[in-house]
This record gives sequence, C-alpha cells and structure tokens, in this order.
Amino acid sequence: MARFVFAAALSLTNLALAQTIQDGVDATPETVAPAVEKVEADASTSGVDYFPFESSQLTPNVIANLTNYNLTNVDLFNFSDTETATQKRASRACKTYPGDRSWPIRPIWDLLNILLGGALVEGVPPAAPCYSDWPQYDEAKCASITSQWQTPQYQLSQPLGIQYYAFEGVSCLPPTLTRTGAKCTLGGMPSYVVKATNVAQIQLAVNFARNLNLRLIVKNKGHDFKAKSTGAGSLSIWTNALDSIQYLGSTYSHGPSGYRGPAFKVGAGVQALPLYQAADKLGLHIVGGNTRTVGIGGGYTAGGGHSPLLSMYGMAADQVLSMEVVLPNGRFVSVDEKKYPDLFFALRGGGGSTWGIVTSLVIRAYPKKPVSTLTYSFGVNANVSKETFWKGVDAVFAKFPEYADEGMYNYWSISCMFDCSFSMAPQWGNDMNSAKLKTLSTPLFDELAGLGITVSDATYKEYDGVLGGIEGTWSAESEQTGVWNFNTGSRLFPRSNWDDPTKLAAQNAALRQSVEKAGLMLGYNMKAATNPSVNQTNAVNPAWRQTVLHALLGATWSQEATPEDIAAANKNLVEMMQPWRDASPDAGAYLNEADINEPNWQQAFYGSNYAYLYQLKQKYDPWGLLWAPTAVGSEDWYVTNQIDYYPTQNGKLCPK
Repeated sequence: MARFVFAAALSLTNLALAQTIQDGVDATPETVAPAVEKVEADASTSGVDYFPFESSQLTPNVIANLTNYNLTNVDLFNFSDTETATQKRASRACKTYPGDRSWPIRPIWDLLNILLGGALVEGVPPAAPCYSDWPQYDEAKCASITSQWQTPQYQLSQPLGIQYYAFEGVSCLPPTLTRTGAKCTLGGMPSYVVKATNVAQIQLAVNFARNLNLRLIVKNKGHDFKAKSTGAGSLSIWTNALDSIQYLGSTYSHGPSGYRGPAFKVGAGVQALPLYQAADKLGLHIVGGNTRTVGIGGGYTAGGGHSPLLSMYGMAADQVLSMEVVLPNGRFVSVDEKKYPDLFFALRGGGGSTWGIVTSLVIRAYPKKPVSTLTYSFGVNANVSKETFWKGVDAVFAKFPEYADEGMYNYWSISCMFDCSFSMAPQWGNDMNSAKLKTLSTPLFDELAGLGITVSDATYKEYDGVLGGIEGTWSAESEQTGVWNFNTGSRLFPRSNWDDPTKLAAQNAALRQSVEKAGLMLGYNMKAATNPSVNQTNAVNPAWRQTVLHALLGATWSQEATPEDIAAANKNLVEMMQPWRDASPDAGAYLNEADINEPNWQQAFYGSNYAYLYQLKQKYDPWGLLWAPTAVGSEDWYVTNQIDYYPTQNGKLCPK
C-alpha cells in the first residue's frame, strides 16, 4: 500500500499552503512539506524494484490531498491529459520568458522549492565569481574556477556546467578563456535548476513547466555537443545525482524480451567509469563509451551510443531491457517491449531531451574478456611523399571491414596541419592477446613497407578487460571540457562503399580533400554488430547497421572570434563536409557527435525512422514540452535572435 511522507499535521500543512496563495502568507518548510508519496514497485512496473529515489513519487493522491484543502494553485503541479493537449496543439505559444507578464513571481518559485524539498537552485553562471558586477565576485574563487574549468569533473559538478559552450552563446566564461573584454550574463543558461534526487522532484518540475508554459531542459553530465542541455529562460532538470548501481544477478530473467543472464540496473546519472568498475569486479563487461565521465543513461544511450564493444555486441541502445521514465504529462511509468513498446523503441536511439526523463534503465552484461591494443603512426617525410602517404592511408582504410568483422574498435586521426601524418591510437582488439592482434596487423604493415612507409612507435599492450583498456588508453586528463572554440561534423560511411572500388576511391578522395582543407580529422573503424540476444529493433539510425567508419571533421576559431567569425567557420564546415555526404548519399551521421548545422538532419540523424518518430513525438509530447536542437520535432519551434550557422540558445523559444 502507498503511504504519504508528509508532516504529521497534514491538514495544517495544506491549509497553510492555501493561505500562502490566498492571503499572501509566506510558506516555509516548517509549514509546508515536500509533495511526495512513497510508492513500491508492483506487477505493473518493470519487475525490478525501484531504486529508493524512484519510490519517492508525485501521485494523484498527493495532488488530491492538496485539492482537498482548497489550494487554489494546485493546477500548477497537476498532471495533464495528453488527448486534450493534442486537440489544442495548434494554439501553442512562445515559451514564457523572464520579463513576460506570465513569468512566475518569486513566491511561486519559492513555493515550488518548498514542494521540491529545497532542490531548486537559481541559475548563476559558474564563472560569475570572475566578474565584479555579479554579487558572487571573488578573485580567489575565480582563480580556482579557472584552474578547473576545462576538466569534466568540475563541469559535471556544477548545476550550469556543460562540456561545450559554443552554442549556449559563450555568455560567461573565465576572462582568460574567452574574448577580451567579455561580460558575464546568464545568456543561454537556465533561470532555475532542479537538483533532482528523487522522481517526485522531476514530476513536479515537469508539471510546473508544462502548466506554466515554461521552457524545460534536461541535463545529465552536460556532454552534449549541440546545446541540448541549455536554454535561456528555462527550468532545468539535473539528473546527475541519480547514480545508483545494482547488479541483478547472473540469471536475471526479463520476461518480455526472453532474456536470461547477467544484468545491471543503473541510474541515469551513473558515469561510465564507475559502471565499468562495478562490472569488472564481477567478471563482466557492459557496453559503454570510451569517455569516463559520460552518463550511460542520458543522451549517450538515447542517441544510440557507440562503444569499444560495439563490433561484438551492438549499440548501447541495443542492450536496454527496460527503463523507468517520467513522461511529459508528468506520469512515472515503466517501459519495455510490452509496456509502452513504441516509446521503448523511441527512447533507444531516438535522441536525448525528447521523449521523457529516464531515471534508470536495466541493461544486459557480458562475460569479461581480454583486450589488446596497438598504437602506431606514419607520415610524410624525406623518404615518403604526400602521394605515397595517402596510398598508405588507403591501405589502412581497406582493412576496415575485416577489422570490424573481427570485433575490433579502432580509433585514429589524420593531421595535415603541417606535413600529413596518420596515428592509430589505438587499434583495439576485443577477446584478443597481442599475438593475435599482431597476426591481424602484419599484412597491413607489410603492405606499408612495400610502399616504402616505415611505421613508427608500434606498441602492443594487453589488458584483462575493457576497464583496463579504458584506463590504459584514455587518461582522465584527456577529457577536455568547458571549451567553445571548435565545432564537429561527422559521417557514417557504409560497408557498401568498400564493395565497389569506384565508390571506395571516391570516398577516400573526399576524406583526403576535407582533411587537407580542415587540417585534422578523427575516425572510428567499427560496426554495430548483429546481436541475436538483444532487441535491435529500435530508433538507432539505420545507417549505423551498415557502417564500418564513423569519421569526424572539425572547424576551429580563435579565442577572439566574434559571433560572425564563428558563423563563417561553421558555414565553411558544412561546405567541407559536402564531399562526405556525396560519397555516402544514403547514409547518415551520429547524432551525438554531429554538426548542429547538418543539412537535412532529420534524414542524417534518424534515417527512415524519422516519420514514425515524429508521430510518436506528437503522441507523447503534444505540448512540445521537451525541445532541443536537432531533436525529433524541433523543426516546429525556433529560438529568437539567431545568426545563421551560429544558432545559440540565448533567445525565446517560439512555435513556427
């Protein structure tokens, strides 16, 4: 049975709340308790017990108790009817913005904070202590902030911290890391943040934002490239603290999918590294990213999620067995193949900040296997001409289908800032020792030697599993965040290009042309493996099922760049990427690592799934509550005060 977690004098609490609105008496935590009910998982849920933070919910019972005591503003926190909203969809208006007459007055925000149990934080830029016109000004604190600014640990610890500031608008950075004479404004950052530690708080924020027509955003770790977790005048839900991990055992049984085997339940805020560590202790692997601080249950899995284990087990989104989700109507539901199957489809690959707020997910795990890596490089020098160098690169590229079929995950780069050079860092062999990896690599090295190319610094390493490989390959210090002077575009290149010599030659020529113009490109050789043991019918871009190369090209600008300079650099990136699109016309791009200005992004990021996903967006979110750049349905809205090719979140969100 459900039970209320209210103060003992419940009637007095609600009476005081009503008086707050009707008579102007200030509500306090002593007179008004948090709006929350303790709810236990039952047969209608996923079959896995809730985490403690999921048992604390906002329910119709809570709303009814508020209504019983004549709370005139109860509608601010109530759930909504999706069907009614669908009928009224044509009447959408601009999201309420600070300064608008309908913007909530401070007592309303204070009331929300009390109902949240004190979880509401007013938006203050992390770098505000660096600016004398902010009350937080503190030179010593500014120095400390500046020294930590470009570390992921600092950014993810801040309510308004994000990895990438370019498309937020670069509104407040430490002075030494931004333009000369720059000011500090809130800009594209949220006005308020809910530091969510339970489901009830998320539901309250969702209902409050929807009922008051506020812009709502969701931030987990802030790793997004395209400003999906920022928004001017918004209310932000920060899921960073939902970081519980539970091992469900080696014989976990999930009836709807028929799966039986090892599995974990993980909170949306769990970082990759702690989950790798938990799995490693049990002799297991999980499919996660190579970046230690990415949130597994956030935009990473929602966008598909590539992984060092991709070529063996498929996408991160493929591993999900069930999810717990707060819907845009405020309801908290369990989602899997039987419960909300269409939403289960969308949440696995259909993009973050779009469908609801995931609080936890159950993912399958795999037996731990050894990993071996190889790093090497070669380049143009006195003995190797540029043309010979590119023949060597073509020889590497030719191996990509074979390497992917061997279950490998290879990360490489080409730099043409000066003389061109190629670096494999690393070639990652799953379930391999160094001897096997060497056997696979020797034919390529022999071919390079036949071209007169000498491979430098070839180094083999062995690890007992993925955790060791991650820690031995990508250091914590390599994760630079808090930056704003670059943008990245990407493309997924299909295996079919390797099956046709003419197409492969055109693709290789396009890659060369672009990197010689841009100066640097990165790439991953891998495939989204077919895995009969998981449900791969999901919203992952179908292009992933055909690719063996995910390549990225970047645009950069100086610290003194103006918005117009940034726009020009981004326009140039779109143009430099066009030969890649021409070489893979029916493919796409990885929406988590792609250009915000990608032409025809609906096809590029979602492929043939887009029309169906758009229908689902209208079904589950007819209010347009959850909006983010390049998310499904985002074309129905626009942000005011924008510059072409430099779309920031510093403006009001309005319907088209």
